[in-house]
Amino acid sequence: MINKPTSSVELTPEQLTELGVLKSRFKNSLSKLMEEKGTHYEELDLSKIWEETDNLNKLYEQLSDLVLCLNDFRPLSPSQAKNLQEVFDIEYTYESNGIEGNTLTLRETYFVVNKGLTIDGKSMNEHLEAINHQDAIDYIRKLAQDKIELTEKELLNIHSLVLRAIDKENAGSYRKGNVRISGSSYVFPNYPKVPDLMSDVFTFYEESKNAMHPVKLAALMHEKIVTVHPFADGNGRTSRLIMNLILMKHGYPITIISSDRKKRDAYYDALEQSQIAENLDAFERLIAQYAKEWLFKYLNMIAPNGYDDRQDKGYEFFKRIENII
Repeated sequence: MINKPTSSVELTPEQLTELGVLKSRFKNSLSKLMEEKGTHYEELDLSKIWEETDNLNKLYEQLSDLVLCLNDFRPLSPSQAKNLQEVFDIEYTYESNGIEGNTLTLRETYFVVNKGLTIDGKSMNEHLEAINHQDAIDYIRKLAQDKIELTEKELLNIHSLVLRAIDKENAGSYRKGNVRISGSSYVFPNYPKVPDLMSDVFTFYEESKNAMHPVKLAALMHEKIVTVHPFADGNGRTSRLIMNLILMKHGYPITIISSDRKKRDAYYDALEQSQIAENLDAFERLIAQYAKEWLFKYLNMIAPNGYDDRQDKGYEFFKRIENII
């Protein structure tokens, strides 16, 4: 079954006292790590608690536990939520566009999106891809916050944002021709079949959304959309946005797939394996491991903050990591 975000349970006086001790130990552990490594920022190795595993069932159990720990810090303070969004939205835009060949650096992406600057030597489309992707993130975040249902119409709205001002003819519309990807042996469906196939994808979503682990559902919807390849362009970015919309709706943070060449190749290999061999395990596992990686990052950023004004937050997390602090 899927796990819904839950609000924190009110702590007893004894638990509040224990939480204060655990937070102090946590802070001291981070200080010691930073001193040993000579850095200004350090993260605890949470894999000592949620160990590495290739077992999908175990991974889904870990992810459910981790998101419950994250929920125990909620609601985040406005300043903390804003900071997390600013940091991770830019990284998500940079990595997702980078997978598709955009050459803006992370820093350049920040300046284009947040400062409205133009980068010498970069194409207008690369600038628009960055701006559009950030707007699409804002859009899916609002859908998740407002509990708007994921439908085929919303898929088209998201795609329309991705290609806005880049490809007016195809933005928000299914492709009107056949497509191939260079280097891939998979043959995508003929374009007249796309509307019916996408209807099947959303029938699957409706049948699965209340019965399947959300990370599995997000991975499968990503895979199904890319396999149909319903758009002339923007399929990868749109499918990753749909994946993250599903994750956000279930309390997960944005999950970012790396554009690093080796990691990008592993991502494409897992996708192709699911398409040609119809074996989705590798792709499910890859997405689950990315989701776990980004839960670790979010928890490591959230946990050290708010000692004064958020004394009752994070008990579930600090109890889980008690043995490594």
